[in-house]
Amino acid sequence: MTQVGLTVSAEDEPEALLARGLQLPPQPAALQALQMLALTENPEMRDVSEVIASDAALTAGLYRMARSPLFARPSPPQTVDQVVLLLGLPRTLALAQALCVQRSMPGNARVLARFWARSTAIAQLAMLIANNLPGAHRVRGEQAFLAGMFHDCGVPILMQRFPAYCRSTGIEGYMNKWADIRTEDRLFSSDHAVIGFLLARHWRLPDFVAQAVRFHHEGGCIPSRPTSMLVGILQLAMHLYACEMGLTEPGGEYDEASLLERLEINAHELSELCEQVLEQFHVLEH
Repeated sequence: MTQVGLTVSAEDEPEALLARGLQLPPQPAALQALQMLALTENPEMRDVSEVIASDAALTAGLYRMARSPLFARPSPPQTVDQVVLLLGLPRTLALAQALCVQRSMPGNARVLARFWARSTAIAQLAMLIANNLPGAHRVRGEQAFLAGMFHDCGVPILMQRFPAYCRSTGIEGYMNKWADIRTEDRLFSSDHAVIGFLLARHWRLPDFVAQAVRFHHEGGCIPSRPTSMLVGILQLAMHLYACEMGLTEPGGEYDEASLLERLEINAHELSELCEQVLEQFHVLEH
């Protein structure tokens, strides 16, 4: 698409965004330390636990996640060490990134509360889809959850940059409406998918997760198979959320034929998948 004015390309770095008045929130120190540990060979779980324990909000969030029905175990973890052992370092890092991005975004508290409730629900649906998807899995549940939490994270950045964003896009006053990239491109010459991709890359998310954030509103062919599958997972999660909430989806965004190709399943398997996912999702709501 052609953009003018405050154009943000997928190749822009955070320094270039600053020149356009767009600021990417920095990663918390604990998250940076976890990423460094994840890059080391055979990291000590004790070191991982100490990093998590140094951040009270992160500790509380990981406790909550580890004890949720998404990770249900007969004996819930009682200590940070047990949380790390239960989740493992890759999953701990992914969930830490998902938790930290919520508290990094300033803005309209009322709209942000709705925004994160929506993002969390879509992330949960995405994780359940990945966990129940038939056939060979190339996307782990925590990666799908991470993508769900980040998929619309460009919205709060646009909210911060443009004081009229909520009013102009209509998301401030209507529970059944959310911003779409066509409106954003028309009004602000940039959109939340590209900005979300830049944030995901800035926070060092796996490349295919960052690419899925970028393309989650797109149709057509996506060259990377893992990215294509994750985009399909996100699009199905968004569709199921819209159906559950009685929302109207932007025209042409939900294409079942394209979705079946991305998820590598048939129509009958898709129907069964949706039934399983919604049944499990309703358990999470209670």
